[in-house]
Amino acid sequence: MGLATVRKVWIPASQDDLLEVREELERILASPPFRNSRRYPSLLRYVVEKALAGDVLDLKERTLGIEVFHRPPDYDTNADPVVRFSAGEIRRRIAQFYQENDRTGSIEIRLPIGTYIPQFTRFDSRARHVSKAEDGIPVPINEPVAISHHQPAPLRTAPQVQDTESPFRPRFRSSFLYGLLAGILVTVAIAKIVDLLPSELFWHRAPTAIMGLWGPLVTDPGTVLISVGRTHFPDTDIPEPADATIEEHILRPEARISLSAVQAVSEVAGFLQTQHKQFRIREAASNTLQDLHRLPVVLVSGYNNTWTMRFLKPLRFHFEQDGSLHYIVDDEHPDGRDWSVAFDKPFAQQTEDYAIVARFKNATTDGPVAVIAGIGSNGSQAAGEFAVSPEALDALARSAPHGSLDQNFEAVLKVEVVSGHTGAATVVATQFW
Repeated sequence: MGLATVRKVWIPASQDDLLEVREELERILASPPFRNSRRYPSLLRYVVEKALAGDVLDLKERTLGIEVFHRPPDYDTNADPVVRFSAGEIRRRIAQFYQENDRTGSIEIRLPIGTYIPQFTRFDSRARHVSKAEDGIPVPINEPVAISHHQPAPLRTAPQVQDTESPFRPRFRSSFLYGLLAGILVTVAIAKIVDLLPSELFWHRAPTAIMGLWGPLVTDPGTVLISVGRTHFPDTDIPEPADATIEEHILRPEARISLSAVQAVSEVAGFLQTQHKQFRIREAASNTLQDLHRLPVVLVSGYNNTWTMRFLKPLRFHFEQDGSLHYIVDDEHPDGRDWSVAFDKPFAQQTEDYAIVARFKNATTDGPVAVIAGIGSNGSQAAGEFAVSPEALDALARSAPHGSLDQNFEAVLKVEVVSGHTGAATVVATQFW
């Protein structure tokens, strides 16, 4: 006999079940992907507790925006997509948690794409065997059972026993299942309607900070070009041999882009998708000035993106290097080195990074340019999160003239680094013009 891991969607019912879910939730929230954030744990805890209470009909975008993020009842969910962004980031961080941690419990908590209703999955080990055709000897198999997110999992028939544990069980099962079905139907209906609507309806000219930053790129008729730096400097390039093999081509340095840069790109791409805005992603060294001309451009990464370095150079805040010391210079205090990272120091000892988030009209390209760039990889990752965070941008807008980001600006961020992981970002300097 052999053990097979059977994965099934599970509906917690007893008090012990609820305790088990809450213990798993606390394990997730105490992990590095969540413990340095306030926004994402708040939303995940709220939806899990609502699901455990059987109140899944309340798990709608507007309700979550009001209850979790304290938005006014009439707020525009398209102009302020805080719930959608947070849910997407929660999904990514949960996946990171389960990838980096051995599963010590018997359940998992997930937030399926397309819904704000969490899904609980139980893992059971079942003794199973099959016979080999050649000799008839039973051998073990390990076969996970896949459950579709588009329909509720079939309920197993349980032995008829008197339930003395909790009168809560029948109500929870029915309300959870009806809520799950309703949530799926509503999500599908909304998706169908959205596909039929013109994309112009999703650009709301409300004076929100997030649209103050991204509005010039979203409303520009051109396709947004996301230009991302690679993990080595262009001046070290060695031309690719004409007879290079496929393997040699794939392994060349210009094919390497850091995970932190990819995460920053995903933040931008996710936002542009919510606005139905077309975009394409290119490696910065392959872009020419003609490629960038008259297009809305997003520059990701600092020192390894030549366009970031070039376009920021005339501005007050930009990147400089003195040997192994990489820093952000303030032209009003050019001798300062407060915002710096010494690249010759051990990575494990790094406690902070710095980044620039900016948006301005560039005379060279004749189009709007957004910059999301850190001194190091943690800075670029934090800048990507900051640039699509309604709360962070609201706070930044309050420091701007007229309380708005619909103007050229630069912001310098200080980023906490904890055991190599990206932590909180704080604005330490700004320039508006």
